[in-house]
Amino acid sequence: MGLGLGIPGTALLLTERSDLLAYAVFGSVVGMYGRDPRRLQRLKDQLLGAALMLCAGICGIAVAPLGLHGWTLLAGGIFWAVLSSVVADHHGLKPGGAFFPLFAFGALGTLPVGETLALDGLVAFVATALFSILLGQMARFGPAAEYGIKTLPIPWPNIGRRAVTYLVVILVAGSIGIFLHAEHLQWTMAGAAVPLAAGNARGRIKRGAHRIAGTLAGIAVLLGLQLLEPSELVIGCCIILLMFPTEAYMVRNYGLALSFFTPLIILMLQLANPVIGIQMVWDCAMGNLLGVIVGIVVAAIIERRPRLQYSSGVVG
Repeated sequence: MGLGLGIPGTALLLTERSDLLAYAVFGSVVGMYGRDPRRLQRLKDQLLGAALMLCAGICGIAVAPLGLHGWTLLAGGIFWAVLSSVVADHHGLKPGGAFFPLFAFGALGTLPVGETLALDGLVAFVATALFSILLGQMARFGPAAEYGIKTLPIPWPNIGRRAVTYLVVILVAGSIGIFLHAEHLQWTMAGAAVPLAAGNARGRIKRGAHRIAGTLAGIAVLLGLQLLEPSELVIGCCIILLMFPTEAYMVRNYGLALSFFTPLIILMLQLANPVIGIQMVWDCAMGNLLGVIVGIVVAAIIERRPRLQYSSGVVG
């Protein structure tokens, strides 16, 4: 993951195109799907993960000139959340769930690109994703402890049930966000999706607490960086460096991973849109809080008892 973003990211910084780092970051997420020590299985997982990320992200890039917001943004987010949930559960992808494709669609679909398609961003996004797959095939590593645990396939009724839960939770959270005139609805949708990675009420509360704590810690890190008034070059380097601990802790300590991922995301969005200020930080915190609370409460209503058990290592 470090090389998957580090090499394309450095190339963008050297060519003074730090505004394209947002696209490269989401392309490099494809590297997170390369966890299996078996090279062929790793390739299958990364190709499937790349298909989800690229389809969701390209869809976001394509509609960005339309000024996506409100109900149209919510409808698109629901579609990618449900589709990603079904595909990830059926194929046992790690990281699983709907978080990354959903957020890629929301974040890239709301970038201020004017009335023209961001072809340079599209190239950076696709090229970084393909480069991450190449790195995945070049890497050699032995099995870790997490691969010694045999996970049972999830039956289709449970896959469908969680997909419906995603639909209802994101619909409710997004509707509340629209009613409250939330400026960055993608944060609310992403926050609502996170607790659903857990298979029972206790797990959802724990995961939601990790989300909130990690986001707040990340905002504190971000504010500390901004006090130093770093240049665009320094910000770009920070984004690249923050990706490594994000990946390192994503399946081990979700809250700690988010303390790195949150400033990474906000910094890359600020490079893409320099007019973003402290309001983005506030929207991130409030959107995540709203989404997590709605996700926990609505999922608890839909699933009155913890019927579903999912494999470990999912992130949303």
